[in-house]
Amino acid sequence: MQQSSISEALSGARKRRWLGADPALCFVLIYFALQIIFVTFMSNGASMDDAEQLAYAGSWQLGYGSSQQPLYNWIVSAATAVFGINLFTLQLVKFSLLASMYASVYCGARLLGLGRWVAAAGALGIFLLPPIGWESQRALTHSVVGVAGCAWTFFCFAWHMKSKSWFSAVALGLAAAAALLGKLNATFFILALLVAGFSVSDYRRTLLSRTGLLTLVVLVAALAPVGLWMLEHSHHVTARSNKFAFDNSGNLLISRATGIGVMLLKTALFSCVAVILFAIAVWRNRADIIARSRAMGTGERFVVLLVSWSLGVVFVGIVISGATRIEDRWLLPVLFLLPLLLALLFSCHIRGDRGLRQIAFWSAMAALVIMPVLALNLSYGRAGKPPIGQLDYKSLYERLREAGDFQVVVSEGPQIPGNLRLYDPDLVVAYPAMPGAASRIRQPVVAVSTGELSQDVLNLLAAAGISSSHAEIRRTTLHYVSQPDLTQEVSYIFVP
Repeated sequence: MQQSSISEALSGARKRRWLGADPALCFVLIYFALQIIFVTFMSNGASMDDAEQLAYAGSWQLGYGSSQQPLYNWIVSAATAVFGINLFTLQLVKFSLLASMYASVYCGARLLGLGRWVAAAGALGIFLLPPIGWESQRALTHSVVGVAGCAWTFFCFAWHMKSKSWFSAVALGLAAAAALLGKLNATFFILALLVAGFSVSDYRRTLLSRTGLLTLVVLVAALAPVGLWMLEHSHHVTARSNKFAFDNSGNLLISRATGIGVMLLKTALFSCVAVILFAIAVWRNRADIIARSRAMGTGERFVVLLVSWSLGVVFVGIVISGATRIEDRWLLPVLFLLPLLLALLFSCHIRGDRGLRQIAFWSAMAALVIMPVLALNLSYGRAGKPPIGQLDYKSLYERLREAGDFQVVVSEGPQIPGNLRLYDPDLVVAYPAMPGAASRIRQPVVAVSTGELSQDVLNLLAAAGISSSHAEIRRTTLHYVSQPDLTQEVSYIFVP
């Protein structure tokens, strides 16, 4: 009896010590668990990106078109096999990935030897980066798993540099593969990680050891199937390459200068909130500024090199390719460690951890503010335009069923058919950008479009050998659930 009481006391002490030691980690896990429930409750239908996931859910392929990597689709398909095709499953996948990203940054920083509050401010500070803290919760899918994969790679790299075991070597290879299978722009981070790692003598020896070779073998083996598919279906991989506006000006120097200027602007917009709040923290703690900053440790130097090289690799990529268009979300794998870098530099020049605690607190408050703002956005959109997820898809599904019995839905994109699968998970979806779309179509079939029936939809039906010339075009009006006075016209045909 006494031994049992001692064991329980020790267990309770360890639990209290863990909760006290990692408040940032606890906040992240609780926050995203709440977001899963909250966003599911607030959602009526799926956004465009989530509707695409619903359209493909349960379909296991090496590639899904739209120039996107397949990992997010695989994770959603695995989750829907367990939890079903519903909005809860979509939010479970997204917010679990986001939680793993924040946690990986925190744990990776600790493994590299960074202080507890440096790691906490660096992880929670990610909420201060709008494309991650806000946009990734609101709309993104593939970019979420891409940056999460980069965070896993960061954690596994730190783990491997500490343990140097065969197990951590395999984990590092798998994490790097996950990043690249999540989003192609993770390539920038992986290259920067290698360059930064080889720049640190202690890490270079580990990377050049036999365990480093194992990491490479695991990485290549994990990427090989999808890599071969990409070579065979290169037209799908490059289908949207025009979005980079390569050499848009027609002049080599002007295009490169434009691309670099856009990169600097997007980097500034990406990081401005975090930089401003860190600057405020420096000003508030100016009395604790150290006259001579302390020397950095090995892990700290690595973080500085990693963030610097990440931007450097993007710079080189722009110079080589001539890309003149850069979206802020494309910089997620490059800048997600920026708050950690800022926290690290802060700790080198400011005595004590009071300022870092302030930054962690402000970041947590920003995360909490995001919750109600996100709810308003999901319900009412912005600029007076409600989100497509608020359309009355249930009413549309019932009207389509009145037209006849069907199991295939063809549309101009995933928006409508993906949301219809919330009411009938057995529906088969086809749209023009989907690889092998025509082969998925069987009669009876419904073709549906917002506005007038899309010619691309009719062409896809023809490619499947289905004549729609005698089908009656019907129209219906859908209301937005959150704003019933606003409507969207929808056209559809039924081919028995």
